[in-house]
Amino acid sequence: MAIVNFGLIKSMFGGKLSDADLQELYAETAFMVLSGAARADLHIESIEVEKIRGILLRLLGQEFSSDEIKLAGETELYDTAPIQNYVAKASKDLTIEQRQSILRAMVEVFHADGNMGVLETDYFNSIAEALSLTPAQMVHLHTTRC
Repeated sequence: MAIVNFGLIKSMFGGKLSDADLQELYAETAFMVLSGAARADLHIESIEVEKIRGILLRLLGQEFSSDEIKLAGETELYDTAPIQNYVAKASKDLTIEQRQSILRAMVEVFHADGNMGVLETDYFNSIAEALSLTPAQMVHLHTTRC
């Protein structure tokens, strides 16, 4: 199933996930959060999209086109619930390290264009809360699985 369809996130509301499914959940969550980060300030910049492409290649070992990243922000998935609801649900199955990597990657995207505005800050705060990381975990003082 293509990651850009968020199939695993849509289906995760029941049953235990296999190791492969857990890795796919991480991939889908990272892709969704980072695509959202690019549009958080209502203006998707090419430099942000290219930064996301590099991050996803590094984190997931997968290449995505600029169009796939831009299109992910317009998915009908968000008609059902805000992105934060999906992230909060997914975070229950992700490791602390996976959640931390998503948070760090989001910061990289926001700094790609040299500034982080109010809308991006609001998005960051809402995703950080949905990832259920404590302040100590956010700054890597604590990494054991909860």
